[in-house]
Amino acid sequence: MGARSTARLKMREVDFPQPLRLITPGFIFSIERQPRNIRSLMIQFFDTIRQIKDSDSVGVLPGIFRHLQWQVRKLFNGFPCELSLAGSKLHVEGPLSVAALVNSMGEYDYNNMGLLKLVLSDRKSTFIDVGANIGSYTLVASEVASTTVVSIEPHPVTFEMLINNIRLNGRRNVICLNLALSREDGEIRFTDDPGSDMNRVVESRNTIGTELCVPCCRLDTLCREFNVSPDFVKIDVEGHEAAVLEGFVGLAGTAKIIFVERGEAPRVRSWMQAAGYTGPWFSHFRQRVLLPIRQRRPEDPVFVHKDFLSELRRFNFDVE
Repeated sequence: MGARSTARLKMREVDFPQPLRLITPGFIFSIERQPRNIRSLMIQFFDTIRQIKDSDSVGVLPGIFRHLQWQVRKLFNGFPCELSLAGSKLHVEGPLSVAALVNSMGEYDYNNMGLLKLVLSDRKSTFIDVGANIGSYTLVASEVASTTVVSIEPHPVTFEMLINNIRLNGRRNVICLNLALSREDGEIRFTDDPGSDMNRVVESRNTIGTELCVPCCRLDTLCREFNVSPDFVKIDVEGHEAAVLEGFVGLAGTAKIIFVERGEAPRVRSWMQAAGYTGPWFSHFRQRVLLPIRQRRPEDPVFVHKDFLSELRRFNFDVE
């Protein structure tokens, strides 16, 4: 697949096992007894409160206050709006899930984002953001001016929001590609849920809802056509992670660190082991250590190439 087949912006150039009960002075309220949509919203609301409580990036009270502000914004449709993320601004068109995390917690993946910025700050590097969404990781990484960021988002609507955020922040070190990554070059089916920032590759022909076809290629192909060698990679593709890695065989081992959603899945772990990566680890940034133990608010697993372990220690980052 040639570069002409991609939409490109180059600027030099984001069941509770038991019903949840709220004990108040007057009554006990059970979510279980509420209509389905109200129950779903309340579960989502209190799950976010739990994430704020466990977050390393924000205090409990400030985080809850921001979350309540977000609910008011949703109620009165106070969109579009701009949110602060590290040293960047994130423009959001509606109450997207990633935007809600940024609103409440800022650098919501505090430990992984901190580790990424740390290793990028050392030298000129290339970061590939697979499943960039509206650009949260892309913006954090591109704050390091010496870094080249290749930002990949398949859904055309989400891609437009990604581009707008790159432009808003005046980033000149980002290449945006409107395509999917998988194990083969060609096209792939993708969900097309209006208003959602969680669309994904269609893995089954029995999927309910609208779909569209998007161009896709192997990560090997992309690196060859754009003449890039990835130093650090983030993969967040809603269950398609193993297929992305299987398209990276020709360059397996070139990336020093790979952050990957669902990194504990057997196919992902098997690929990582064969390619010379250690893990899955979990970044505990304040303690400057990678541990096999998850953070209080779980973030994606981290895999470190065995040849980079000594370099990581040079950053005063231990692996235990």
